Amino acid sequence: MAQDDVKKAKNAPLELDFEADEELEKMEKAGKKGLLGRFNSRFNDKLQNSRGQDRHRDAVAEMTSSPSANADDLAMRRARTVSTQRMIIPEGVIIEGSLSSASDTEIGGRIEGNITIEGRLLLGPSALISGNVRAGTCKIEGLVEGKVECSEDLELGPSGRLNADILAGKRIFIAGQVYGNITTPGVLSLAASSKVNGDIRTRSLLMEEGAALNGQCVMRAPSQQKNEAKTPKKK
Repeated sequence: MAQDDVKKAKNAPLELDFEADEELEKMEKAGKKGLLGRFNSRFNDKLQNSRGQDRHRDAVAEMTSSPSANADDLAMRRARTVSTQRMIIPEGVIIEGSLSSASDTEIGGRIEGNITIEGRLLLGPSALISGNVRAGTCKIEGLVEGKVECSEDLELGPSGRLNADILAGKRIFIAGQVYGNITTPGVLSLAASSKVNGDIRTRSLLMEEGAALNGQCVMRAPSQQKNEAKTPKKK
């Protein structure tokens, strides 16, 4: 009996250790499963949140996080989407006062004042201008009661009428009526339907058959015109 007790005593700790080891393994497996589950759950939540943020961006948050980059991006987007602007004053509109614009302008109404346009100016058949006109290039089909100055080209259509002097830097084409002097260092073309009551000063004149000119015509090269301006007149 003593030997059996000794054997039981020796085997008992071994059995307890074995059972403890099994319990530890079960706990470790359970712990690993729990950690993996929690990790997967957090990963899925993060993934869903990130997708939602991509779909619905917070513009204010993006601007505050990197204002310089986003400002540049917005400026580039606006530059791509903004088209060339054009100002239009339709028929029936009356403006009392001067008008200035840096963009191309089309006028069909009435302007009681001076007009200054940096780009192209189109005066339709119904346009009525009571003032001086200054533009880069100009096409006139209406009535202008004031001096017209263009840095490049000027065109007067068959229905156009000018009751003042004309000055253009490159080219003038007349198909309507002019009651005033015409000056250009470039080319002046008078169509068959044109009628000019005034003096002409130009470098080159092209005059079609049927055009009417009531006034003097002086043709000088730009260099000759400068020399004439510098030479003092004799008393």
